Formats: sequence, structure tokens, C-alpha cells
Amino acid sequence: MVELNGTLLVQFINFFILVAILAKFAYKPLLKVMEARSERIARDLTGAEEAKAKAEALRVEYEAQLADARREAQMIIEKAVKQAEADSQAQIKELREQLAREKEQARQDIVREREKAMRQLREEVVTLSVAIAGKVVAKEIDSKANAALINDAIEKLDGKAIGL
Repeated sequence: MVELNGTLLVQFINFFILVAILAKFAYKPLLKVMEARSERIARDLTGAEEAKAKAEALRVEYEAQLADARREAQMIIEKAVKQAEADSQAQIKELREQLAREKEQARQDIVREREKAMRQLREEVVTLSVAIAGKVVAKEIDSKANAALINDAIEKLDGKAIGL
């Protein structure tokens, strides 16, 4: 078995002295470094979780802003479409009113021209009537001459009426 001699005892004493020296000078500082590293890792994990939470909050906020921007853009588009439709309707209404005015003006021009033609026709009928009356008075009229004068006047009137 194992013999207990002086060397083994000295080795045990050396071992315990070495452990005591290591415990005083190496183990405690090593524990401090390990504890500091552990705390730093815990802080980094906490910071990472906070950063992740902030990033998530920012993402949600940006998505909300993007949705708002899309809604606003859609509203602007709808407003522009409505404005364009209103402008188009106003232009159509204005064109219809202008067309109605021009139509009324043309109708009035036609009425004036018709009245003018009727006045000229009346003046010519009066002139022809006076001429016929003058011829009738100047001649002695028999029934054949009277019929011939009337036919001649009618032909002249028809010729003038066709010239309108």
C-alpha cells in the first residue's frame, strides 16, 4: 500500500501551501474576473433585449406611419379625382350653356332674317300692286286683260319668291 514517509508529508504540506497561495492570489481575482464577465454578459443581454424591444416599437411605429401615409395618399388621390370630375362637369355645363346661347342667337338671327325677307316681300308686293293698279287705271280693262295682268303679277311674285 502506500507508505507514509516524509516526502509524502512534505508533498501534502506543499500542496496545501500552494492551494492557499493560489486561493489568495489567483482564485479570488479569477472569481472577480468571472463575476465581472458574468455581470457584463447579463448587462449585454439586458441591453440587447431593450434594443430589441425598441426596434420592435420603432418597427410598429414606422408601419403605423406608413399606413397613415398610404391613407393620406389615397385621400389625396380621391380628392384629385373628385376635383377633376367636378372641373369636367363644370366645363361640360359651361359648354352646354354656351351652345344654348349660340343656338338661341342663331334662332334669333333666323327670325330677324325671316322678318327682313317678309318686309322685302311686302314692299315688293306693294310695289307690284301699285304698278298693277296703275296699269289697270291706265287701261280700259276687260275681263281678258284683267286675267292677263293677274297672271303676270303672280308669275313675277313666284319668280321673286323662288329667288329667296
